[in-house]
Amino acid sequence: MERHCPPVFERKECLIPPPNGYKPPIKWPKSRDECCFRNVPYDWINKQKSNQNWLRKQGEKFLFPGGGTMFPKGVGAYVDLMRDLIPEMKDGTVRTAIDTGCGVASWGGDLLDRGILTVSLAPRDNHEAQVQFALERGIPAILGIISTQRLPFPSNSFDMAHCSRCLIPWTEFGN
Repeated sequence: MERHCPPVFERKECLIPPPNGYKPPIKWPKSRDECCFRNVPYDWINKQKSNQNWLRKQGEKFLFPGGGTMFPKGVGAYVDLMRDLIPEMKDGTVRTAIDTGCGVASWGGDLLDRGILTVSLAPRDNHEAQVQFALERGIPAILGIISTQRLPFPSNSFDMAHCSRCLIPWTEFGN
């Protein structure tokens, strides 16, 4: 849905007006760490994932502390460890990355701050809330139901692929 409608005097040209209560998105880089609850009113995910430190609701905002199932010390510490193992993440060789099984896209948000453009791919229908959180935060994301043998991108689209508990059987289909 298009959420960035023109000013009121041009509103008739907006195909889909924003929902009632929608607020203009928070600007980057602040949006990496928070978004307005009314823009993504999924309180159920807050309750379901609260023990994983993905996000928390505070007043009228969702806050993203940079934690998650795979980031017990925070996503920044996790990426720092990755950069120690993969020097190409520091020298500009890795410019693009795909993050499958992305959660609320904290990994992609951290890499954006480090100059690596990341698209976060949620592999299932029931992950649409996570994609909406990512997009509202300014992090590129898509819902790509992976039921075929290939990702929905041409070869060599990404310099790096990341999979954190994504449940995708990467080697099951051979070549």
